[in-house]
Amino acid sequence: MSGKYKICNEKPYPLGCYIDYDKSLVVRAVFEDGKKCGITLYPSDKEKDLKPLTISFNKTLKRGAIYSARVRNIDNIDKYTSYNYFKDEEYFCDPYAKHVLGLEEFGRDVPNCDIRAKLDNKSIRSHSESCFDWGNDASPNVKYEDAFIYLLHVRGFTKSSSSMVTPSKRGTFEGILEKTDYLKSLGVTTLELMPCYEMNEVENPIPSQIKGKKEVLVYSKDGSLMGEKAIVKRLNFWGYKKGYYFAPRSAYCAHPENAEDEFKSFIKAMHENGIEVVLQFYFEDNENESIIIDALRYWRCTYHVDGFHLKGARIPVRQIVKEPLFTDVKIWYDWFDTYDLYGGKEISDRNLAVYNNNFLYASRRFLKSDDNSVGDFFKAMIANSKEHAFINYICDYEGFRLADLVAYEHKHNEENGENNKDGTDNNLSWNCGIEGRTRKHSILELRKKQMKNILTMLFLSQGTPLIFSGDEFASSQAGNNNPYCQDNETAWVDWKALDKNREIFDYVMFLTKLRFSHNMLHSKTPFKLMDYISCGYPDISFHGKEAWRPDLSGYSHVLGMLYCGLYEKGEDKAFIYVCYNMHWQKAEFALPKLPEGLKWTILSDTDTESETDAELKDTLLLQKERSVRIYISMVDENAVKKKTRKKNGAKNK
Repeated sequence: MSGKYKICNEKPYPLGCYIDYDKSLVVRAVFEDGKKCGITLYPSDKEKDLKPLTISFNKTLKRGAIYSARVRNIDNIDKYTSYNYFKDEEYFCDPYAKHVLGLEEFGRDVPNCDIRAKLDNKSIRSHSESCFDWGNDASPNVKYEDAFIYLLHVRGFTKSSSSMVTPSKRGTFEGILEKTDYLKSLGVTTLELMPCYEMNEVENPIPSQIKGKKEVLVYSKDGSLMGEKAIVKRLNFWGYKKGYYFAPRSAYCAHPENAEDEFKSFIKAMHENGIEVVLQFYFEDNENESIIIDALRYWRCTYHVDGFHLKGARIPVRQIVKEPLFTDVKIWYDWFDTYDLYGGKEISDRNLAVYNNNFLYASRRFLKSDDNSVGDFFKAMIANSKEHAFINYICDYEGFRLADLVAYEHKHNEENGENNKDGTDNNLSWNCGIEGRTRKHSILELRKKQMKNILTMLFLSQGTPLIFSGDEFASSQAGNNNPYCQDNETAWVDWKALDKNREIFDYVMFLTKLRFSHNMLHSKTPFKLMDYISCGYPDISFHGKEAWRPDLSGYSHVLGMLYCGLYEKGEDKAFIYVCYNMHWQKAEFALPKLPEGLKWTILSDTDTESETDAELKDTLLLQKERSVRIYISMVDENAVKKKTRKKNGAKNK
């Protein structure tokens, strides 16, 4: 058979492999130096009599490090359905594969040689197979100032039986679709997915040699010989590792054999419901920049994704931002040199956003009453930029969940098998008096109040708010702050907590409604902290126990923030005053004087046991320890009537 086919030179780009319309095999691949290299084609399981076909390439096909060839006249070409590359004795899957076979079952040990790329056969595809019907699909293109981001792990979001998702769809993209109404009710505008490109999540996969050519001996710590079955699998549940960057993760699909269309259907359905989808991509430090750019282009064009959160130390950020295809795509990273990117030019529509861990540190320190924290907190609350947005969050996939932030002072990662040495020690957490679980009512109430306090900080900050899935109803990880290897109830969202912590969930709903009902709470442009419309009030001002006199001293734990409604567009000119008392003692706050005809009323108080007067006759009010009050202005009917009587009296005279 080897003498029947003919190998011809082919242009080197784009990289990848497929059977062309003329039934020739096109191969474009990068091979590092080796004695021999090539491709092996595998027939479908139905073809019992057909053996794999191995084709070797010589160096006449090589330009740079790329081998490019068109192989004509291969017998039974239509019966080959998958392939692998080889270099010397090593077999490996095409890094440009659009669909990977062998990884459909999450956590299954698969040797690298058994992971194959599906062979795209253009010569036999029907129109329906080659063209997904996107209909009138369009990106919601939500502005950062109007966005609410929800970060989730595809498998962990619905894998638990408590999710009440159809069993066959748990832990999949279709499982997320069953939660669409829930996400919309919460006010979510943007989904961020932890890595969902194809990969082998097993960190210590079976070596290829065990399956074939020579045996590899594995020893335990005591020196005894271990069998293959005795090797403990270690999973990378989160997925921050090198993978097959062009293929959707088949283990996250209800129908793995149709992974491409299933992910497209997922994106299309999210868009139809007004929700964007942003994907996380992790690239190792030595990753080739070419494959990074190619992968992002592919997902943008093929899957209509709305943005990328880039993770890795050496990302070609400038090249990505300057890519013409990405001018309307959300791009998130740890930092941007905007002057280098834009040369000082004004940006009309921001597509860049900084993942702002400064807010996490500032809000957590202020929450637990650290000294010297007020100044950093108020800076974090108003951080904004015309060049890029800030994404604010109090919990990420790393570190404590919201429920654990107020229940644990120390990490409890023993189950990870690393002697509790993994995970950050800088949690900036406080357990409210008892470590871990408790039935003590006073502790539980304080924890609930603390969760409400920091959620208020998040949703009333000027940056775009982000929460990790389950934090909206205090799903816990039992103090594990690094469950990267936990494919179990520890890292899965516990949906039973929704009923248990309904009060937290309802408060998040209240905050999202409040935030997006007032433009001044989610402004595109930074506050100026001055009265630039000559109305008698700055756009935002800071206060202490005394109005107009903020206490930024090192021992201060209180702060008042007055949002001036006179800068609002439309008829809604409400003032909002937020009083943060993070001290362990009660504090008095003097309410700033409002324009004539308005009065203050309490909108919410995180201390539910406080006795509040809705009419607020006094301007000096006592506020409970570790609590946040939100006041809003309303029309003072008595003042209006009094003013009307004065006018009528003047006319009569």
